[in-house]
Amino acid sequence: MSRAALLPPVLLGLVVLLLAQLVGLAASALLGLPVPGVVLGVVLLVLLGILRPTRVVVRAAEPAAAPLLAHLQLLFVPPCVGIILELRTLAENALPLALAVGGSFLMPLIVSGMVLQALLRRQDRRRGREAPA
Repeated sequence: MSRAALLPPVLLGLVVLLLAQLVGLAASALLGLPVPGVVLGVVLLVLLGILRPTRVVVRAAEPAAAPLLAHLQLLFVPPCVGIILELRTLAENALPLALAVGGSFLMPLIVSGMVLQALLRRQDRRRGREAPA
């Protein structure tokens, strides 16, 4: 019997999650990527879940991940405290922040709408050719 099988499921899940985070942090630091290591760790977990031979690794993380996801709202407390502590700085930079947030909302919305319209026009042209005259 392997040593990993002797660990309680939640502890084994935490080990898997922390190892994924550690690998992501190491990759980010060693490769000098502009992506946070935690995000790379999540991407690694997703890739492990997609590949059939490594799905067991992601399943091992599930007993630890499920309670964390059940209490996800608690993870928003530190950012909220930071916002309250930096309220003056946020108020001083309200216009640039509003433009950045509004722009990052509107630009993808506009681009998505234009792509959808182009795809619908293309679909209509194809159906027009396929329809018997």
